[in-house]
Amino acid sequence: MHVAGGPHRRTSRPIRLHPSLAFASWLVCALFVSGPLGVMGCAVQDYSPPLLPTFGQEQIPAGITPPSVNDEPQSDKSSSPQPLAVRSQGLTLEQAIRTALEADPKIQAGWEAINQAKADLLTASLPPNPQFSTSGTLLPLDRPFTVNKQGGPPQFDVGVSYPLDWFLFGKRAAAVTSARLGVDVSAADFADLVRQRVAGTIAAFYDVLEAQALLDLAREDLDNLKRVETITADRVALGGVGTIELDRIRLAVFDSQREVRNRETALAATTARLRAFLGFTAAAPTFAVQGSLDVPTPAPPLSVEDALALAEQHRPDVFSLRQQLAKAEADLRLEQRKVYPEVTPHIGYTRQFQQQAIGFPDVNAWGVGVDVTMPLFDRNQGNIVKAQSVLRQTSLALQAQLVDLRAEIEQAVKEYQTAYETVTTDDPARLKAAENVRDKIRAAYELGGKPLIEVLDAQRAYRETYRLYITGRSQYWHALHRLNAAIGRQVLR
Repeated sequence: MHVAGGPHRRTSRPIRLHPSLAFASWLVCALFVSGPLGVMGCAVQDYSPPLLPTFGQEQIPAGITPPSVNDEPQSDKSSSPQPLAVRSQGLTLEQAIRTALEADPKIQAGWEAINQAKADLLTASLPPNPQFSTSGTLLPLDRPFTVNKQGGPPQFDVGVSYPLDWFLFGKRAAAVTSARLGVDVSAADFADLVRQRVAGTIAAFYDVLEAQALLDLAREDLDNLKRVETITADRVALGGVGTIELDRIRLAVFDSQREVRNRETALAATTARLRAFLGFTAAAPTFAVQGSLDVPTPAPPLSVEDALALAEQHRPDVFSLRQQLAKAEADLRLEQRKVYPEVTPHIGYTRQFQQQAIGFPDVNAWGVGVDVTMPLFDRNQGNIVKAQSVLRQTSLALQAQLVDLRAEIEQAVKEYQTAYETVTTDDPARLKAAENVRDKIRAAYELGGKPLIEVLDAQRAYRETYRLYITGRSQYWHALHRLNAAIGRQVLR
């Protein structure tokens, strides 16, 4: 930057500043250096997003505080934590949720979005830097300047400039408002990620319980068929039945063995899926889950309207879209603020070397000025139109999300109502009756009073009845927690 000095005065006395001008010069310099952080009140302040509830924390026993959007999750873990109870007694649902909140790498990665949004806020809150410039002008080129061959005189300029439009027109304040809303959006998105991952953990946990129960049923069925096979072999040896009966029961045993292997594979798959939610590494030892599919007291269903009202209040993704709408409005105001001109005042010092060039003493001079852009053509029209489009797009996205939310709630409520009717109308005595029929027919077959076909039919009826009993209760817990996840909080227990 070149700052013009005062007029050339052919006098032997150096130019001296009036005391008031010297004080004004010092004040302007102090404003440039300390004003952005002091005089203009632009100190950077930390900002924490609104506290959002963590879905699933109601499942965790008292005394355990799960991470929220305001508590940074633990990171830099080479292996996930494994409570002692996991190795000794099995993993409970509460431990599974707590472990997922602490060790799920996707939750850890989601947290970084908040840190990035806070970094954007920090960038937006920082005032611009002053600009320092220096230059030498009127220097001799082809010959030196002398009193007889005057030129110049050469001068040395030093200047400092600092823009003020960010403060005068509220550009920085608008940028900070937008960035703060960006932190709120990131926090809400993180809370929604936690909701989805916890819901997935709960679903995977009950998938493992169901797979374990079905494997136990398959093994029980195999043991029963092997006992019938032994009885059949004894009867064949005694001549009571033909060898075709033995072949038939052996085929049933082979089918049962295949079913056991299939159930073992299904259990391994569901356990692996649960391990992924828990963040367990490949080196982590195998584990079992501890829980029951029994439903002692089914929770009464909610109406669609009540569930929808709760979901609109507690779902973090809905809150995120509302904050995105507010941010879009703030972004529009920011782009409108950018229409105002850029204002950059500057102050400079000049040293004129006159003694050799024109025969007068060297002098000091100073100058002030201001640069103002003239927004005649570029008035940020494109970015304003774009911000208006983003605002409309975000509003429509919020409306679409509310439509999808109603559909999701209606489906979740209906699924839960069906599962509730299943567990409340299903008679547990029917399972006991099927077991009694199976045992009595097998005992009668051993005495020769029943054919093998009736034994196999009774065994099949018991197996199907028990399988429906297991899947019905598993579907109840899946539907209950799916509805809770759709609402965004633990409403049904």
